[in-house]
Amino acid sequence: MSKIRIDMLTLGEIRTNCFILSNEDTKDAVVVDPGDECERILEHLNRNELSVKAILLTHGHFDHIMAAQELAALTRVSIYAYESERELLANPGLNCSSIFGKSLTLAPVESLRDLEKIQFAEIEFVVLHTPGHTKGSVCYYIPDEQILLSGDTLFFESVGRTDFPTGNSEVLIKSINERLFPLPKEVKVYPGHGCSTSIGYEMQNNPYVNGEGSFY
Repeated sequence: MSKIRIDMLTLGEIRTNCFILSNEDTKDAVVVDPGDECERILEHLNRNELSVKAILLTHGHFDHIMAAQELAALTRVSIYAYESERELLANPGLNCSSIFGKSLTLAPVESLRDLEKIQFAEIEFVVLHTPGHTKGSVCYYIPDEQILLSGDTLFFESVGRTDFPTGNSEVLIKSINERLFPLPKEVKVYPGHGCSTSIGYEMQNNPYVNGEGSFY
C-alpha cells in the first residue's frame, strides 16, 4: 500500500491547485505550486504535523508562486524550478503579475534539468521539461506511484493557454505528445487548475491534442 498522501488546496483568486505530498511514515512533505494564501498552507501543514522538505514549481506564473517566498522563509527550505524559468520568475512582466497590478519577483531558486531525478520525503520525482505554456514549464512524474503533477501543461480535457510571454501552442502540443502521452495510460494527472484526470483519458478525449480545440 502506498505511503504517499496527496492533498490539494485550491488557492487565490485564480483558483490554483497547490499539492502537498507527504510521507505518512516520516511526516515529511513537499509543496508543489504554493500559489497564494500561505496561511492556509501552513495551517494544513501544522494540522497534519508535516515537515516541509522542498517547494517545487511547475512554472513561474504569479498564480503558482505568490506564497513561495514566504513559505520558503518560514520553513527554511529551498525553492526548485526549471533552469530556463529563472528569467520569468524574476520579471513581473513575464510572470504576468504586472497584468494584475502586482510586481512579483522570485529569487533565489534552485535550478532543475530535464530528466533529473530528485528525492524529497523519500519520494522520487522525475523532472519532465514540457515547454509551451511557458518555456520553462515542467511536469513532475512519480514513477513508483504512477502520478503526474502537470502544472498548466495538461488539464482535464484541456491544456494551458499559450498567449502569455514565452508561450507557444505548437510547442505545447509537441510536449504533451512526446513527453506525457508515452507515459503509462493509468498514470493519474494532477493539474494546476481543475480536477484530476489520467493520461489514457486525455489521449482519447482531449480536444486540443486531437486538433479540435481553439487556442487563445
